[in-house]
Amino acid sequence: MTIPNESADMYNSVIALRSGLNIYPSQGRAIDRVLLDMLQNIPAHFVLLCDVSGQIVAIRGEHSGLDPLALGALTASDLAASQEIARILGEYQAYQIALREGQNSNIFVAGAGLYLALLVQVDASVPLGWARMLILKSAKQLASIVDTVPDELKNASEHQNAMQQEVDVLSGDDGLADLFGDALDDLWSE
Repeated sequence: MTIPNESADMYNSVIALRSGLNIYPSQGRAIDRVLLDMLQNIPAHFVLLCDVSGQIVAIRGEHSGLDPLALGALTASDLAASQEIARILGEYQAYQIALREGQNSNIFVAGAGLYLALLVQVDASVPLGWARMLILKSAKQLASIVDTVPDELKNASEHQNAMQQEVDVLSGDDGLADLFGDALDDLWSE
């Protein structure tokens, strides 16, 4: 399995995730902008975005020496466990965050809509409220990106609508049969 990295991998083709979500190149570029903004604005050391099955969508920041596949699977399972705990206790709500505080860094795991899980590692010196606020904002942006019809499908849909209109015109009152009949009449009358 290839792991999308800082190159333009996610911009060239559709990423089909095990969760059933497809990420199109235009969505990939938008996702990348959100992740890079988090790296700069929080600032974060590392950001991992995976689907709810643990399949990695993108990794940004310093991640040498890490096992990204294991981290993706653990992030998805951590999110699922945290959400289920919240459900059992009657405290479930969309866009919740789980926090792991460490000596040198803090780790946030957040849901980003129905399909995505987000792991963000920040330095321990970053105020938790600041990081939490920006991570929630980013999670909502990521969910919106994958919930919106991608440009590639909008263009295909527009093209399909135009083709359907042509078919409708040809099959309407002045449709193809009438045009063909008129052409034959013109041919025989000459």
